[in-house]
Amino acid sequence: MFKKIFGAKDTNVIPNAEVEKKMTTVDGEKLGESEEMLLYGGFQELNDYYFFEALFISIPAIKSKKGATITFKSKRGDVTLQASMLEFESEYAKPLQRNATQISFDIEKNQIRKIQQGAYEEIELKLKKKVFTLSKH
Repeated sequence: MFKKIFGAKDTNVIPNAEVEKKMTTVDGEKLGESEEMLLYGGFQELNDYYFFEALFISIPAIKSKKGATITFKSKRGDVTLQASMLEFESEYAKPLQRNATQISFDIEKNQIRKIQQGAYEEIELKLKKKVFTLSKH
C-alpha cells in the first residue's frame, strides 16, 4: 500500500554520471565523489558568519540527531568543519534514484580559500558511527 502512495525505491543503482545528467539545478560546484555519494558545495556569508552549504546526493539515506563533521584531508593539514545543525535527514529524490541531504557547516574565512583552491585530496563525512570517504573531483 505504501509503495502505491510514495512510489517504490528502484533497486537498480544508476551510475553517478547518469545522476549528474538528470540534475537540473545545483547551487555550488562538485567537490567530491565516491561510488555511493556525490558532494556539491558552496559558501554563504551572513553578518560576518560563514557557512559551507553542502548537498550530498547518496545511495544510502543519511539521518542524524547529533550533527556531523566534514574533513577536507590534505598532506599540508586537514580542514575539519562542524555541522551548524544537529538534526537533518535525507529526502528521496525519485528522478535521481538517490537520497538528497543538505547540511550547513560553520567555516572560517581562511578555510574557505583552502577549499576553493582545491588544497585537499579527499573528503570525509562523519555521522555517529558512519564514515563516508569521497575523492576530490
